[in-house]
Amino acid sequence: MHIDIIETMPQLSRLEENWNAVYDADDEAQVYLSWQWLSGWLSCIPGPWFILAAKERDAADLPYAGFLPLRLQTTIEKADVFGDIRMAGNFAADYTGLVCRTEAENRVIPAFARTIKQMSWTRLHLDNIRMSERRWRLLTACFPKAGFHATNVDKVNFEKIDNSLCPYAPLPDDWNSFLDQLSANTRQKIRRLLKQVEASSEYRITVATPETFERDLKTLLGFWDTKWRARKADRIDGLIRTNSAMLTRSFQSGLVYLPTFWHGERPVAALATLMEPRKRTFSFYMTGRDETFVGPPAGMLLHAYSIRHAIERGFVEYDFLRGNEPYKYSFGCKERKIYSIVLETRSGRNLGGRIDPRCIPDLLEQATELHRKGKAGDAEAGYRRILEVRPKHADALHRLGQLLAAKPDLAGAKRAFRALTTVRPDAAKAWQCLGQVCERLDQHEEALRHYIEFVRLQTDSPDAFVAVAQCMVKLGRMAEINAALLAAIEPANGASVRKWRDWRSVPDRQATRGQAISA
Repeated sequence: MHIDIIETMPQLSRLEENWNAVYDADDEAQVYLSWQWLSGWLSCIPGPWFILAAKERDAADLPYAGFLPLRLQTTIEKADVFGDIRMAGNFAADYTGLVCRTEAENRVIPAFARTIKQMSWTRLHLDNIRMSERRWRLLTACFPKAGFHATNVDKVNFEKIDNSLCPYAPLPDDWNSFLDQLSANTRQKIRRLLKQVEASSEYRITVATPETFERDLKTLLGFWDTKWRARKADRIDGLIRTNSAMLTRSFQSGLVYLPTFWHGERPVAALATLMEPRKRTFSFYMTGRDETFVGPPAGMLLHAYSIRHAIERGFVEYDFLRGNEPYKYSFGCKERKIYSIVLETRSGRNLGGRIDPRCIPDLLEQATELHRKGKAGDAEAGYRRILEVRPKHADALHRLGQLLAAKPDLAGAKRAFRALTTVRPDAAKAWQCLGQVCERLDQHEEALRHYIEFVRLQTDSPDAFVAVAQCMVKLGRMAEINAALLAAIEPANGASVRKWRDWRSVPDRQATRGQAISA
């Protein structure tokens, strides 16, 4: 199989027709692998992502037979850099996985695994994978114990809910048939609840429209925040931003069904579901309610309302997604099991000993923040790992030079700044930094040459002129100061140059100018 790597939105946009054809042909495909959902999610996540796309051979006119969406993360730990490959849907998708034509899976899935093994990473997070055991074995068989350590991820939370179990309700052709398969008690309760709301002037249910979506989403996330902030305090704000971005993009793509339950003008509960028309599934995503409300049970009511809506529009499954909460099974659910493991290199270091170049922007940002916080060892590791794969990376060279100069490792700083001047010969700051390091090394002749370049590139900087003059004073070349400065600025025509020439034209200042500058 031939594997291409898709890593930009324009590339992904061009794949829509091919992706949908593979998705429609794949019995294991689900909403989080649909082109509509995934393209919306990838367009708003930070950090690098990529998609492995498989075809039988390298031919421009040949369609792809499978896609595996992934994302990259890099962390700096203990003065080293580690790469993580995660499923692209993390941290918004309840399910992850791949899409593939069934007849090609025996070739496509091992080819995906072999490609991943050629990349630079320490940990591969196969998290919340929804696929058949057959496909799971094809994927994981390529990571033998001799080279990789596999750790199962425990999905049982503090409430003893197993999030590896995923209940779902098959939907019949009509609402009454669905109710008939439930227990008598549940059936009667649902009918009573819906009748109580629909026959009442006190209660109502609205469904989000383009005009009301922002309001309704804010209501939902507000309820969710109130319930979970105490338990998820360190992560809650990030989760709310992620959920807001994902649901907004999904609504814009026509994928969100969001009913809100009202008591008069007071919203008391809301429920967001992802609709997938190609596979005809509803996937319950999140809910929230006003915990102070005393009245009809809002959760059961909104689920029943959503299921009835789905059946009326020909959908065939209502998926409660991750978690085996008991209430879900009252809706006549079956269950699936999803897989979650972390594969780690036996060495505990990146395969190939290097970072993935796609991680450079993220790694530079991390290293710079660590540098700012005074964590020089970790920051230096980040800069050096970038330079291993991009020796001419200007920002990494500059920041590494600054860090080494502060240690002080002046010889190392000089090497970094010298390399920077070859990469960015037009950057005045690079010449200034190189001159300063040489000066600290008492290499004043060399420092002078670099300062003169600094002056040539930044003729309006007083610091440049002062640096040249002070360096010449240290060399004892007082009489040459004026000539050196004028030679440095001769090609320029800026206001500062004209001012300099005017100053030079005053005879009685000529004799004392060097001293004035050095002062």
